[in-house]
Amino acid sequence: MIAPLTCLLTLGFTCQPLDAMLSSLDTLELPAAEEEAVHAVVVEEAVMSASVAAPAPAPASASVVLQSVQKFYDATADLQANFEQTYFNPAFGDRPTTTRGLLRLKKPGKMVWDYEGKSNPDFYADGDTLWVIEHDTRQVVSRAVSGDSEVAAAMKFLFGGQELLQEFKVRFAAKARADRYGDAAHHVIELKPKLKSAAYKGLALVVDKTTGRVDQFIVYNQDGSTNHFRLDKVKANNGIADGIFEFRVPRGYVQTKT
Repeated sequence: MIAPLTCLLTLGFTCQPLDAMLSSLDTLELPAAEEEAVHAVVVEEAVMSASVAAPAPAPASASVVLQSVQKFYDATADLQANFEQTYFNPAFGDRPTTTRGLLRLKKPGKMVWDYEGKSNPDFYADGDTLWVIEHDTRQVVSRAVSGDSEVAAAMKFLFGGQELLQEFKVRFAAKARADRYGDAAHHVIELKPKLKSAAYKGLALVVDKTTGRVDQFIVYNQDGSTNHFRLDKVKANNGIADGIFEFRVPRGYVQTKT
């Protein structure tokens, strides 16, 4: 197992590495005074300092970027991607743990996180139930997944069909975080749930400027841990078969519910 059971039940969302300058999760507090108005000043200063002969286009507002994310996933019936997950909890005093695997999603609410390592747990969800398959202990732990659960909240941008602007405060990431995760082809935005979550403080999304696709997302948890997912070789609307998401308890495994 890569983390305690409480972490596993939400893909680590209830439990990446933090740079010294980013170690305080208070940077995800999004007070009203620092919302879009603050970013507008930064953009204005950047534009004024740009060359007159070759002016740099001002970036879209963070709200517009989040709308592009929703538009992309609203139009996505299914999705497949390779993923790399880096989990870090400073309370454990360990180095970040990196795992890899294959992610498949299908509306409504179906997903499979298939990890490469034989000792790493796999995850199945059908919109109503989440199953965690712990190969090292040969058990399956299941729990109900309601629409307002931490799992659904942290993952909802992947499934579309949600009014993200109504549920999250959003701003462009601070320069240090934008430089760390972004590049010329991506915006980095930070989301904080308007309704406080017991599990996580907020998210950072690394968004393709052209398509609105999220190529990385970082979950900042209430316990100080972080979970960083990189998605690669993303394929959307390929007609993934429903059978892939049908879960059966493996032979010799014991199932329990939480």
